[in-house]
Amino acid sequence: MMASPAAPPQPVGDAVPRPHVPHSPVQPAADTYAGPAPWTTPAISVCIAVRDRPALLVKSVRSVLDGIFDDYEVVIVDDGSTVPVQEGLAAAGLLADERIRLVRQRPSGISAARNTALKVARGRYVTVLDSDDEFAPDGLARIHEILQRTGARWVYTDYEELTATGGRVIRLPAYRSPRRMLWAVLSRPRLPFKHSGMSMERSVLTGLGGYDENTPIKVDVELVLRALANGVALVHLAHPVVRFHRHADNISRRRVAGLRIWYRLINTYSRPRIPGLALTLVGLRAVSEFGKALVTSLGR
Repeated sequence: MMASPAAPPQPVGDAVPRPHVPHSPVQPAADTYAGPAPWTTPAISVCIAVRDRPALLVKSVRSVLDGIFDDYEVVIVDDGSTVPVQEGLAAAGLLADERIRLVRQRPSGISAARNTALKVARGRYVTVLDSDDEFAPDGLARIHEILQRTGARWVYTDYEELTATGGRVIRLPAYRSPRRMLWAVLSRPRLPFKHSGMSMERSVLTGLGGYDENTPIKVDVELVLRALANGVALVHLAHPVVRFHRHADNISRRRVAGLRIWYRLINTYSRPRIPGLALTLVGLRAVSEFGKALVTSLGR
């Protein structure tokens, strides 16, 4: 269980994490549910937040349905798509599957959409899947196996990155403590985790307060830093569970806006006594973000 609210988190140095602002309530007048809710509680709730990606969403959902693991539900939150995703799912014949649960709400942003999914989810574990990613056929089975074998409450995995010219497996490091991983998140050029495919015990995620709706992008980074600052251990699964498609619409490509968020996160979660170290981290992150933008522009 999570620590008592009276016990303050222990971030790096003398940092005090920014207080989490509770997310706004779901707007019932705008919600639409499609498909019957399952009578049994699933082990895993696969949560997908989406806006205006109907064809990619169908691929994502099918990758879950076609996997070898079957103790799950799929919770889809349509965050105000121009054309309701219900139409695309119905056309693909997917809404007849009782494991699929669909919620439609007015446009509220990625954090609010993920919080809605968290409210609707019923599984012990919540597994995130981005609407333009796909699971490997054995993805959920491997996630469930490591959760059961190790007793982990939060798991992140390797992934396969696909582009128009090919693909490669991204191997991520493991860390001996939340403190070490927190520093890696702040300082490494490439993030040492992938949010898509990440699986958390639902009670841990709700205990942290869910996603911060005051963070418009980099919501996964903020959540992970907050978890690490509160001493949550993230366990690494050394297997490419998710197939990540790099394309022009990836939200993570908003580099300049992302740098503003990074500046806030670095100042929130790292206030070392060494003069200038926080500023150095911000500079390294800026070089990293613009370097990735250059590589992307070259089509690599």
